[in-house]
Amino acid sequence: MDIHTPPLFGETFFSFLGIDFTNTFILAIFCALLLMALFLIGFKKKEIIPGKTQNFFEFILESLFSLFDSMSGDRKKTEEIFPLVATLFIFILINNLLEILPGVGVFPFLRAPSSDLHFTLALAIFSMGFIHFSAIKKLGGGNYLKKFIILDSPIMFFVGILEGIGEITKTASLGIRLFGNLFAGEILLVVISFMIPFIAPLPFLGLEIFVGFIQALVFSSLITVFYVFTTAEEH
Repeated sequence: MDIHTPPLFGETFFSFLGIDFTNTFILAIFCALLLMALFLIGFKKKEIIPGKTQNFFEFILESLFSLFDSMSGDRKKTEEIFPLVATLFIFILINNLLEILPGVGVFPFLRAPSSDLHFTLALAIFSMGFIHFSAIKKLGGGNYLKKFIILDSPIMFFVGILEGIGEITKTASLGIRLFGNLFAGEILLVVISFMIPFIAPLPFLGLEIFVGFIQALVFSSLITVFYVFTTAEEH
């Protein structure tokens, strides 16, 4: 029995205006629209005494804020980065959980975006780009560059170059870490489903839910920590 092993990248369905719409890209758009629709519905009628729906969404946001605030140790910086990291956490979690739906990863036209290296690298590049852009705004261009261009001595100049390279590798590792864990989980589910269908995959589905949650949390937590350190003023 042949087992379909998913490729590293999504498969193109069609192109429009020079943009390739892959199976993973289409599902990512679906998840983004779903996320926006859910929160628009949740906060459609804001009330002083919230109903069950509003209370549920407020509970999610308050819990996430408390979590990220405990990581940053700075309420002001938590407020600055929270819209990004909360969105990343929920968006990545939804995309990760797609893997447990029947047919996803088995049929070529259904594939979780998190198992596409393009998707995870795009999230990492966007997130780190936001962090460095924020650092330039907060610190000023000169103070920001001082972290990477140090002219005190040849050794410190070399240290600055290593800092710059470190930022590039940090971005790559963010995307690759997220991709590697979810891609491995997708392959595992496909193999188990083909070898022992029905009941046997259930424990692995539970494990995949746990891994999907942890990876979403790790990614958003690292972005929070990186933001705090990158925007910190030199003393």
